[in-house]
Amino acid sequence: MDPDDENFAQKSSSLVYHNVTPCEMVPPSAGIPHETNEVQPDGTDGIQVLSSEGVFDVEVAQRACRCGDSCGCECSKKATLKKNITVVHGVCIIVGTIIGAGIFISPNQVSKRVNSPAMSILVWVGGGILSTIGAITFLELGMMLPQNGGQMIYLRKAFGGCLAFLSCWLLHVLLGGLRRAIGFLTFGKYLWAVFYDANDAPPEWANRITCILVCWGVLTLITVYPNLTLKIIDVVTFFKMSSLALVILLGIVHLCEGNTENIKVGFNDTNWEPQLWGEAWNSVLWAYNGWISICVMLGEVKDPSLLPRIVAISMSIVTTLYVMAVISYHSVLPMSIMKSSRPLASVLASEKMGTSGEVIFAIAVAVSTLGNGITASLASSRFLQAGGATNILPSCFSLISKQFRSPIFSLLYLLVVSTLFISIGNVFSLINTASFTSFAFTSLSALALLVLRVTHPDLKRPVKVSLFFPVVTILVGVYLFIVPWFTNWDMCLLWTGLTILGVPVYFILVRGFYRPELCVHLSQSWTKLMGRCLGAE
Repeated sequence: MDPDDENFAQKSSSLVYHNVTPCEMVPPSAGIPHETNEVQPDGTDGIQVLSSEGVFDVEVAQRACRCGDSCGCECSKKATLKKNITVVHGVCIIVGTIIGAGIFISPNQVSKRVNSPAMSILVWVGGGILSTIGAITFLELGMMLPQNGGQMIYLRKAFGGCLAFLSCWLLHVLLGGLRRAIGFLTFGKYLWAVFYDANDAPPEWANRITCILVCWGVLTLITVYPNLTLKIIDVVTFFKMSSLALVILLGIVHLCEGNTENIKVGFNDTNWEPQLWGEAWNSVLWAYNGWISICVMLGEVKDPSLLPRIVAISMSIVTTLYVMAVISYHSVLPMSIMKSSRPLASVLASEKMGTSGEVIFAIAVAVSTLGNGITASLASSRFLQAGGATNILPSCFSLISKQFRSPIFSLLYLLVVSTLFISIGNVFSLINTASFTSFAFTSLSALALLVLRVTHPDLKRPVKVSLFFPVVTILVGVYLFIVPWFTNWDMCLLWTGLTILGVPVYFILVRGFYRPELCVHLSQSWTKLMGRCLGAE
């Protein structure tokens, strides 16, 4: 039985909610949801719930009352996520998500492939430009559909629930916990480096226990103190920017002392092999990845019209810091070190500041990784919550704590899977080959912009970008999706297979094509149980 069948109400009358007025708020678990292509007055998406009087729309994604708080209905009393993100918070979320440990330890991946200082710098400049083009593309989508969920909402509006579910399934259900685990493991590695020499490191089990405790602390902070979390993100982001500024300053001092022999190599010995260039672009754009994070949380931005300002400031800061830091690395360090696997920031600090410099940058990398874990966990929890609220994921993910007004079940899920992957430990090789999948969904989101211009021309578009931006985003994403197949086809096949596995999961468990009454009953029961246990709704 297909829930989208127009005769579904007659076939399963026990699932139809009678005597429901449009004023009453219906949670995602309360009926059979249907996707709708109707354009809402404010441009947001809607969910249809069957009633005895026909069909009406409920803004489940935002859990907002259509008749306003003054009516006194139950929908005005529902737990919601606070709109507490300002321009400063938004900038810090994007910058904090993008700047992790990568810029401190892994620009050598690019240098190794292009094999010259000047070309390496140009690739980092190009990465900033292409990432900004992608961010501008998402400006139109975000302003058009200003709600939590980001690309999942855009894909659902343009292509339906299945593709939206696959983006959530792969990038957040499967990879969300894996990415958080790797971030916390990297944090633990550099935290211990502050106190121990490389040859006197603590046992691996001690590092894992430390990382698990830090993970629990971070996710508890996000759950219980969402406002404090934003302030901590602001502080940590400032620390990250200051650390990169120190890298830049050391490079400037080195050049002012007349040491230009490393940077003078220029374009000599540049490697032009297409396969290696693809890997270089993959590494650079993955380092810039994270500019979409504010779109995932757009429903909590106080004034969504400020999104262009947030994106412009964020991408300008990140691109400038990244390019200047890479110039500094190449100024101080010869290509032999730039192509090695040594952490570049620590090597540079050791060259210019001695042992104290190594300690400072070990702390910088640890704090940067921790800050990245906080911002990424915050964004992932909102993505999962939006998936549950729009019935792309099981409705339990939509649960919001009544006391703390945070997506408590989504955060609990991230805690469980992150703890599992931290316990396993050896998961770095998996994530290194999974990045190509995110570029595929970025391209599809850009394609969604073009599709929505045709299928929904009347949607309000406060910002309407040139076709140049989505077309470039699509082409770059397709290129970065194809290139890894030539070098890591087995891992690419693994992640593609895991993505395709989400199709039957969606139709059987989420849409309930197999015994829909049972699926709905189980989903309702589980959501109600979790709501009681967690004090959420």
